[in-house]
Amino acid sequence: MFIKCGLAAAGAGPVGLGAWAEMARHPLVGTTLPKWEKGHFRISTLYNGRAETAFHVFPDGTSLLIDCGDYTFGGRDVTPHMPDDSRRVGEWTARYILRENPFGRKVDYFLLTHYHSDHAGRPAFGARKSASGKYWRSGIGEAMDFLDFGTFIDRSWPDMSDPEPRGDGFDDGTVGHMRLVYEEALRRGAKVERFRLEKGSDQIRLLHGGCKSFGFKPLCARGCILRRDGSVCDLGRLAEPKGTRAKLGENPLSIGMVLSLGDFRYFTAGDFSGRVKKADGTWAEIEDVLAPECPQVDVAKANHHGHHSMPVALVNALKARVVLAGVWHAQHMNRPTMRRLAQASWPCLYAPGMFPKLRREADAAEPWMKDVAKEAFEGVHTVVDVAPDGASYRLMMVSAADESARIVGAYDFKTSVKKNV
Repeated sequence: MFIKCGLAAAGAGPVGLGAWAEMARHPLVGTTLPKWEKGHFRISTLYNGRAETAFHVFPDGTSLLIDCGDYTFGGRDVTPHMPDDSRRVGEWTARYILRENPFGRKVDYFLLTHYHSDHAGRPAFGARKSASGKYWRSGIGEAMDFLDFGTFIDRSWPDMSDPEPRGDGFDDGTVGHMRLVYEEALRRGAKVERFRLEKGSDQIRLLHGGCKSFGFKPLCARGCILRRDGSVCDLGRLAEPKGTRAKLGENPLSIGMVLSLGDFRYFTAGDFSGRVKKADGTWAEIEDVLAPECPQVDVAKANHHGHHSMPVALVNALKARVVLAGVWHAQHMNRPTMRRLAQASWPCLYAPGMFPKLRREADAAEPWMKDVAKEAFEGVHTVVDVAPDGASYRLMMVSAADESARIVGAYDFKTSVKKNV
């Protein structure tokens, strides 16, 4: 049950940006993250300093893991690995799920947004082969050694070169890694499916009793955008609708969707970002093309880790009150992105998994800094828990430094009134 506190109505209307400090004095701070309760919709965006991953538990206990990467880099922009390097990301992720999943080892869905190692893993960075020698224990390939997945959903399976082979020069080897993971999944009796981009799709649905007010809406995949009328816009053919399809690169091929409970809406779309040439010869941000097809939401995960993403048109379409981000680099949620987010006329709380000291010092004078959740400064898992009626939700920030599940910050919101669903 939600605990009432002084400023629990942050989503109901203008509260003034100075309210975050008051809201931070929440009764849950210092306590342990409560277990998921039936009827609630819970979204955990995990911070580990090496990859992006998010674990979802739907109102009936159906579970969905979106992405599970494994990436290592060096230099001044490195963010801390958490809890530490005694285990790899896939194992840390699995341990979190085993604590939070109502069905233990059984995870109903794994969805891979696109083929980059910070979302999937790859045979690099010291990864080892499995005991059978048939796949790499990296990212999701490691997590599946601790968890039992029912269905794997891929952007393009079984033709992983659809609509184009990987050609962006980043992370070569991820496609081959995932092919081995899927082959292992099939050997274990799991399903592997291609993401269905169609109006009314129920590909992600409740499997343990259901909930009439829960919804899934696909938005994009494979460089295509699902329009509100059910037609599909192919970004590769904007310049020449009947001509040769332009190559987009990997990020624009990301899967995107909206998940909902009652009036609550949540947006997530992998690394969906980039530019595409239009028929008149000008260039467009693909997120601008997506914007008219997006409903208003309450919580949004920033595209591409908040790195040169989230243009004004998309920000204005989503109207999110809370923006999350899976980060592993000091320039994620970078200054241009934050300035665009801050142009909104409504109060918004930014809750990335990490906002490191390097950025806090460089951006200290930026007016939006007061709206970055201070609890994220040291590294947190961000947990959104939506009430069964969808009328309110709570953001809890849980320390990523250990496995104590200690809440270091909590904020309560009322779900906003939607105008364009």
